[in-house]
Amino acid sequence: MPRPLPFLIAVAALSASLVAHAAPLKIGSTAPALKVSKWVKGTPVTGFAKGKIYVVEFWATWCGPCIQSIPHISELAKQYKGKVTFTGVSVWERDPKHIAKVKAFVAKMGTKMSYNVATDTDPSGGYMAKSWMEAAQQDGIPTAFVIGKDGKIAWIGHPMEMEKPLAAIVAGKYDVKAEAAKFARAQSAQKAMADANQKIGTLAQEGKWTEAIVELDKLAKLSPEMAPMLGPTKFQFLLKAGDEPKAFEFAKTLAEGPGKSDPMLLNALAWQIVDDKSIKTPDYALALELAEKAVALTQSKDWQILDTLAVAQDKTGDTAAAIATETKAIELMNKAPGVPAPSKKELTDRLASLKAKG
Repeated sequence: MPRPLPFLIAVAALSASLVAHAAPLKIGSTAPALKVSKWVKGTPVTGFAKGKIYVVEFWATWCGPCIQSIPHISELAKQYKGKVTFTGVSVWERDPKHIAKVKAFVAKMGTKMSYNVATDTDPSGGYMAKSWMEAAQQDGIPTAFVIGKDGKIAWIGHPMEMEKPLAAIVAGKYDVKAEAAKFARAQSAQKAMADANQKIGTLAQEGKWTEAIVELDKLAKLSPEMAPMLGPTKFQFLLKAGDEPKAFEFAKTLAEGPGKSDPMLLNALAWQIVDDKSIKTPDYALALELAEKAVALTQSKDWQILDTLAVAQDKTGDTAAAIATETKAIELMNKAPGVPAPSKKELTDRLASLKAKG
């Protein structure tokens, strides 16, 4: 099935919308107020009390990655009960009846969403979206903000990456200055990406892949933290340039270096290899290696990554293993909330096809 490729994230980061905001919000800034339209679940949070830690996470009912993050956030809320207050705020719902929609969604989630939930003041982007997300130059959800005991923003990022920094913040062992510097470098790189967007896009449209790769390399050097995200883009450009051997060699380097601990990146590379029909000589052995690493990093708990592994196993001739892996993927998928019907059908059809072969 289609994967949320880091390439797409990189392109989104190039958007000019990230460049200019009236009230910048960064790590170290005083947290804005919580002004919501409706508290849907839990205890309303009227302010950030000194000496207490808070998490404010932004999501939407239509956002697949947000839905996948909810059980993880609930586990953290359970783990830090009495130590951290968690609040999920729905933004960009786009539906005039968004409050009713969010209420119904939260009711359906039940105990899988066991923390405070509220809605933004405007379904198309109200106070919370503007004062938090846009001010911090965050144009994608889910995004979480951790507010420290001093009432200031301590961390900003994807909730699935929040576990380690949150533990450090709770333990009082968090280096805010270092994280602030890291975040500032990332924002600087995002601005550079926005500035380079038109140039890279034009080069790509003109089929000048080599020149486009040069521009990507410049961006990667600008911020080492952004290099892994740009890697899959370069991989795709190398394939477009017709240099498949060099593309596969680059994928290996990326997987062994900056991307070695990023399961989503590894999964995206593997899926590109097994799914891209334009590749003349796919390196299925490499795809299998990448998928196996991604599965190991996620402890076989991500159904999409398991699905990629199943396809790679089939491509390398191990149909029996592919059947077992796809079966496991479907079991996990059926337990996951919010999986679209087409995705379920795709995996079910794939398993049937594998069994027919085996």
